[in-house]
Amino acid sequence: MKQIPLLFLLLGLFRPAGYAQPLTLEQAIDSALRNAYSVQLAGYGLQQAGEKMQEARAGLKPRLFAATDYRYYTNLPYQLLPAGVFGGPADTYKEARFGVPHTINANIQASYQLYNPVAKSAVLTARAARDLSAAQLTRSREDIVLEVSNLYYNAQILHSQISFLDSNLANSRQLLSLMSLLHEQRLARGSDVDKVRLQLSQQEWQRESALVQYRQALHLLQFLMGTSPADSIQLLSVTEEQQDIVPDLKPMAEMQITSSQLHLLERERSAIEKSWLPSIQLNGLYGTSGFGKTGANDFLNFYPLGYVGLQLSVPIYSGNAVKSRIRSKSLEAEKARLQLRMLEEKNEVDRINNQYQLQLAARNLPVIRQQIELAQSIYDKTLLQQKEGLATLTDILLADTDLRDAQKNYINALVALRKAELEYKKLTGNLLKPQS
Repeated sequence: MKQIPLLFLLLGLFRPAGYAQPLTLEQAIDSALRNAYSVQLAGYGLQQAGEKMQEARAGLKPRLFAATDYRYYTNLPYQLLPAGVFGGPADTYKEARFGVPHTINANIQASYQLYNPVAKSAVLTARAARDLSAAQLTRSREDIVLEVSNLYYNAQILHSQISFLDSNLANSRQLLSLMSLLHEQRLARGSDVDKVRLQLSQQEWQRESALVQYRQALHLLQFLMGTSPADSIQLLSVTEEQQDIVPDLKPMAEMQITSSQLHLLERERSAIEKSWLPSIQLNGLYGTSGFGKTGANDFLNFYPLGYVGLQLSVPIYSGNAVKSRIRSKSLEAEKARLQLRMLEEKNEVDRINNQYQLQLAARNLPVIRQQIELAQSIYDKTLLQQKEGLATLTDILLADTDLRDAQKNYINALVALRKAELEYKKLTGNLLKPQS
């Protein structure tokens, strides 16, 4: 009986027409990291945080303003002068109008923060916010690596499952032909033929279902990569080789985000505390003022104006709002600190458990592969024995079930191995390739 060798099933490449080179996992990840919308959105968030940091830094730099103003008074303002100035009685006042209808001012004003702890804290807070955005971008990139890797491995395993099903279908079709022939010779019952036909129908449905899932996985992979679903792609065949385990331990993305959030909260609390401190600002102004009158004796004269001075601002009382904000930020920081400690301890436990999973998955694969070869051999021998009248149809169906169970165990072992490898990379912070 002609069988499809297991080595061909597992290592053969699926090559659609018009596509020569298979797509590697690294190529799929690189394409997704460039084109995935979630990564692009996180990248914009990091750029925005950088601009906010530059905006905060600008608050510490000198500022220069230019202003001009023109006023035409339809009614000149009044002032009250003591009547005694004009020889009148005491404690009485006389109204007087000052100024001219036309007034023009043109000034240049400069200011510089000599000492402003709030503005300096705003820079540090903005830098901490940028670090948080960078950690969130790293997590978005890692999420894409996980999603692409899972889809890639899923598609590989589904393709191997389809290959197994093709082999099983070939066995079932050959068995159906044999049982139909025996039924015609009145050596088998019609119910036996129906059992084989039912098994064949179930396997055809399983293959169709696996094929649909395979195509869905490819389309999702193409979406993440930013390519059109109409493009044909091929993947490398599934392999049992265990991936290289990087011993370098780095903080996982979730821990980096929590640590950055804690740092940001501490900076925000420090900024609130420093709002009690005084600030000193250097001010200067230089300009000119013009006064004019139209009509008889019209004129327009300009006079210079300038000054340099210091401005001291001291907060005295603002209620209990500041104290409440400080306590609130302190509680948020304690919460983030506790969450970080929880993540660190959980990460350590998960790493230990992951080592067991990796060892078990790597040890199971060769054993299960031998079980497939043994089950295939038993099926072939049982089929030969049935031809010689030494085995019943039930024996053949049981052998076929054992073969399919071994195949299913092999697929599950492959899934467990790839899942454990990805989990290890996530727990050790090695999902992303180091940037050169």
